[in-house]
Amino acid sequence: MTKFRVPLVAIWLAVCAVALVFGADPTTRPAKPVTFDPDRYLAHVKYLASDELAGRLPGTEGIELAAEYVARQFADAGLNPAGQDGTFFQSFEVCRGKKIVDDEATLKVDGIDHPWRVRHDWIPLPFSDSGEVAGPLAFVGYGIRAKAYDYDDYAGFEATDKIVLMFRYEPPAADPEAEFGGKETSRHALFSGKARTAHREGAKAVLIVNPPSRKDAGDTLYEFREDFSERTFDLPMVHVKRELADALVRKAGLGTLAELEEKLNRDRKPLSTDLGLNVTLKTGLHTNCFPTRNVLGLLRGTAGTDETIVVGAHYDHLGRVAPTWGNADTTPQIHNGADDNASGTAAVIELARALGRAGGLRRNVLFAAFSAEEMGLLGSEHFLEHPTVPRERIRAMVNFDMVGRLGDGALTVFGTHSATEFSELVRHAAEAVGLPYRAPAGIAGNSDHFPFYQHDIPVLFAFTGVHKQYHQPDDDWDRIDAAGATRILATFCPLVRELANLEAGPTFKTDTAEPKDEDLEMKPAAEHERDAAKVEEPPGAGHADHPTSGEVEKPTRPLVRLGIMPDFTGSDQPGVVATAVLDGGAAKTAGMQDGDRIIRINDHPIKDIYAYMDILRECKPGDALKVIVVRGDRELTLDIKLQEPPKPPGEQ
Repeated sequence: MTKFRVPLVAIWLAVCAVALVFGADPTTRPAKPVTFDPDRYLAHVKYLASDELAGRLPGTEGIELAAEYVARQFADAGLNPAGQDGTFFQSFEVCRGKKIVDDEATLKVDGIDHPWRVRHDWIPLPFSDSGEVAGPLAFVGYGIRAKAYDYDDYAGFEATDKIVLMFRYEPPAADPEAEFGGKETSRHALFSGKARTAHREGAKAVLIVNPPSRKDAGDTLYEFREDFSERTFDLPMVHVKRELADALVRKAGLGTLAELEEKLNRDRKPLSTDLGLNVTLKTGLHTNCFPTRNVLGLLRGTAGTDETIVVGAHYDHLGRVAPTWGNADTTPQIHNGADDNASGTAAVIELARALGRAGGLRRNVLFAAFSAEEMGLLGSEHFLEHPTVPRERIRAMVNFDMVGRLGDGALTVFGTHSATEFSELVRHAAEAVGLPYRAPAGIAGNSDHFPFYQHDIPVLFAFTGVHKQYHQPDDDWDRIDAAGATRILATFCPLVRELANLEAGPTFKTDTAEPKDEDLEMKPAAEHERDAAKVEEPPGAGHADHPTSGEVEKPTRPLVRLGIMPDFTGSDQPGVVATAVLDGGAAKTAGMQDGDRIIRINDHPIKDIYAYMDILRECKPGDALKVIVVRGDRELTLDIKLQEPPKPPGEQ
């Protein structure tokens, strides 16, 4: 990797964003230098990351407003529409998670003439499997098999082909500190565990009800939130109100729901039994499909060629969802995504403006704002499957994702090894502006450049790093380093111009070392169960959708979390830098600070992110570690007790 130190005058010039523009042919140089205004750049970020756009989630009004805004900016820059039907838009459909079709959702019980209504008397859990089931009904207590605690609701009972009714949570223990039944519920209380156990016992579906004694839980039905609906359990699972469940057990002659709960909690012995009732359940769940759009504008070159350079960024984000990473507050909040990725979208807009007005490019340049990146690079993949320019004539792709937090750090440029010419081109462009940068080997697979790389197209990916606000509600415009972003633009504007004016190339390096599976993703797609676990994953952990060539075994995730956000891009010193130490985590409790560099865990030297992850995979919750960190010019030893990863949102 390369770093530069520059005089203050050079930094001042870069902040003022005087771009040195050069080309292969002197006649193609613009008459005047291209400049970038931090205030103009920030104005784009402010709008795209405003509450009005509500987090730019595909399928919402907010992202449609964002798409229209980007299209207007492309038009103002003099770009030609490069989408469908003479527009700037390329529409495609995204199917993600589930939705309830109320008219198709029914729950009927033979012998009970009552119109149980979805969303009023019962509701499918967002994790539920879809479909229609029918069968005899049985009561199975809490639906728990926890032999380590001498508790088994299924002992001596046959649940095969039955629909089972169970209590939510777990039976309380006398000791509030107990591992099972204490004030902190165990994993046996999770919806996922109950569903898994019922499925293993052969059940067809689960009805779950809040225990009458749990006043804190009330009798409110679980909220069906589409951001929780991407995960699907092994069988249909619905939440029912106490009135409904009470009617079922009374009809079966078992007394009241409260009496059953009291006996279970007192004796902690199985009460599982057939109820002599038959149930028909239609969940009404369907795949949630909705349209979204890429925004595409073409700057035509002067040579009459169909060769194209693509300059892109994703403009979508997470929308209004619950904060992740173990936050106690699960109230949905707007995630404005200023850095991720209003910052990159603003960069593409400003490059389009600068290059469009300067003109004089030999090749075409396609400016692209991709949708549904957070859902798995769907927009860029759709574009490559249905290109609006000849795909085989795309000569390079330059991607901007999270470029708004440069500060005093160095830019990271992935992909410099994907073309023979790239290392030298990037070096010259960065030196001209005095911009320090890192150039890691391998290709990170976390953003929209990666599908292009998979089609043997050379790529460059600009990135200023992960931070505490990543995928959090406080990733807002006022944290953006607009002056730093214009330094990045001042670097990449002449670089894109050079690529557009090449007579041939850049030359894809077929001998480029394939990234390890861990390299494939620094920033996982926004599947919210994964969000809770991604804080300490190396680039690529968990992104099975974009494997390298050949079959690669996906590495397992650690069962523990230290509570830091590591610097995935590495440094010129051994170890792993804690870019951010997260509140409430084990590292924070032990006194670790932002910027500490972990060099040893117990007797194991930590040379890089992979050694770090290997050690964590060998650990379990409760393990005590001695972690050696470098802070400034001192080595410190921290005693850290490891924690479990946060539970997926809404799991119990």
